[in-house]
Amino acid sequence: MKLINKKSVRIPISQSFQDSRFTNGNLYGSGHLAIILSNMDTNDQSEWDSIIGDLISAGYMVLTYDYFQHMDDQSRTLEDAISFICDAGAKKIILIGASRGGVASIKIATRQIKNSSIVGVVAFSAPIEYEGTVFYSKDELSRIKIPKLLINSENDDGASDTRRMFELFENPKELLFYPGDAHGTELFDKERESIVRKLQNFTRAAFGAASA
Repeated sequence: MKLINKKSVRIPISQSFQDSRFTNGNLYGSGHLAIILSNMDTNDQSEWDSIIGDLISAGYMVLTYDYFQHMDDQSRTLEDAISFICDAGAKKIILIGASRGGVASIKIATRQIKNSSIVGVVAFSAPIEYEGTVFYSKDELSRIKIPKLLINSENDDGASDTRRMFELFENPKELLFYPGDAHGTELFDKERESIVRKLQNFTRAAFGAASA
């Protein structure tokens, strides 16, 4: 799929690592409505390539980015990505993340960060807990007010966490399961068209509600 208006960018980071002050990203499209895509553990931006063209065609600006170090909680880097895309002109933002990126996206939503630009969150295969680390409390999850969409496969290792998270969320919320055991962006291999339709419907509704 041909990508439109792709621009390589350097995103300033608030915590330096090995003398680095930036992380690498790619910016697609333009406009005041934006989507930030946060990677799985693979930290591979290209895993989003199969859906970016569809998101841009709906008129959204899209940002992908690299994590600059290996951490279970990548929400600080996502905060830096949010600041960057706001400086690029975004007024309303939807966070979409897979696995580790889903954790970061949900953690940002639980914080109710100072800017009101975050209007929706989508998480693919995001756990509540991993290797003894609990990423968010029941109270934090129940306090997220923006629209939420959870997507996973029925036999993913974190499927039970997905169901539990959905139970803890207040409305508005949506839950989508696919057959098999694909994890995160692996779902695009067989379910891309269905997922794209769901994401387009979700983003249209979330941006629309935020503008009402």
